[in-house]
Amino acid sequence: MKNQNRRQFLQSGAFTLMGMSLMGSKAFAAPTKTAFAPVRFGVISDPHLDIKGKNGMKMSAASVDCVHQAVKGLNQETGLSFVVVTGDLLLDGEKENAEAIKGLLDRLTVPYFVIAGNHDFVPVNPAKHREGFSYLTIEEFVKFFDGKGYDGSGNRYWAHSVVPGLRIIGLDANLPLEQKKWGGVLPEEQLEWLDTQLSDHKDEMNIVFMHHNVIPWSSDELKGGPKQWFCADNAEAVRAVLERHAEAAPLMITGHRHIGMRVSELGGVNYMVAPSANTHPMRYSVLTVSPEAVTWKTPMIGVPESVHIEALNNLLAATWWRETQYAERSATSDAEVLEFYEKNSQRIGTKVL
Repeated sequence: MKNQNRRQFLQSGAFTLMGMSLMGSKAFAAPTKTAFAPVRFGVISDPHLDIKGKNGMKMSAASVDCVHQAVKGLNQETGLSFVVVTGDLLLDGEKENAEAIKGLLDRLTVPYFVIAGNHDFVPVNPAKHREGFSYLTIEEFVKFFDGKGYDGSGNRYWAHSVVPGLRIIGLDANLPLEQKKWGGVLPEEQLEWLDTQLSDHKDEMNIVFMHHNVIPWSSDELKGGPKQWFCADNAEAVRAVLERHAEAAPLMITGHRHIGMRVSELGGVNYMVAPSANTHPMRYSVLTVSPEAVTWKTPMIGVPESVHIEALNNLLAATWWRETQYAERSATSDAEVLEFYEKNSQRIGTKVL
C-alpha cells in the first residue's frame, strides 16, 4: 500500500470491497414512510475556538472570527431550520473558550445542537493545561451546553424531532480518560440506544451526527495506519446498526477529519464528513434534506483572504497532517495534499433517489 498513491488507493478496491459507491449512486436506501417538506440546516465542524491562541495548522488566533463569520453566514441563509456543531468546539476543554463560543453560537437565529469532540474536555496530560484557563470535564461540558441537544439527563447523546417525519440523533464516541488517544469507541449503551431509537422510529428519517468517523477517507485511516484514530475503534459495530436500519437512517454526518466535504455510501447508508471551520479550507456546510434527496454546499468562512492564505500555507507545512505518501514537500505532493483536503469537486453536490 505504501507505494500506492491516493488515486490508486481509491481505485484499488479497498473501498470497493466495503461496498462504497461513487457519486452517481442513489442517495438513500428507500423513501421514508412519513413524508415531509425539504428541511434546510447548517453544520459547523471542528471550530477549535481559542481566545488566546496562535495560528498554526489550527488557526487559533483567527478562530473567534471564524466562528463569528460562520454564524453570520448561516444567519444569512434563507429557510434554515437548525444548526449542528459536530464537535471540537474548543481547543482543549477550556471553560473560558466554551463561554466565548457559546456567546457566538447564541447569535444564531435558529436553534443549534452540540455534540462533543475529543478536544471538548480537560486533557488528561497536565502538560496541555495552560495558565489562565480552567477546564471542563466531559460531564461539565454536557451540562454547560444543556438545552443545545443535551436534555438535562446527563447523557452525552440525544435525539430530537425536527418536523414530523424527520429526527436528528447525536452520538458521543469520545474517550475522556485516554491520555494520548484521540480516537473513540461508541459505548455499548449508545449502540443499544441507537438501535432502539431507529427501531422505534422506523417510519421516520433519522440523521445521525457523531464527531468520529466510521469509514476511512484515506489509506492512512485504515486499521494500523498513522491516522486510524480518526475512525471509531468499533466503527464496524456502528455501521452494522445503521445498515440494519438503513431505510430509517440513510445519512450520517461526522467531523474530526478536517477535510473538505465528501460522501460515500455503504450498505444503504450515506456517510458525509463536514469540513473544519478552523483549518484550510475553512468552510461551514449548508444542507437540504427531503425524503428523496440530500443536497449541500460548503461556503468558505468569510475571513480576510490573507487568513485563508495563511491557513493554506500552514496546512502544507504541517507534516503530520499530510498523507504518508506525500510527507515530503514538492510541488506535486503539495498539489495532492490540497486536492485531498479541499475536495473541490464535492463543495456543492446532491444525491437523489
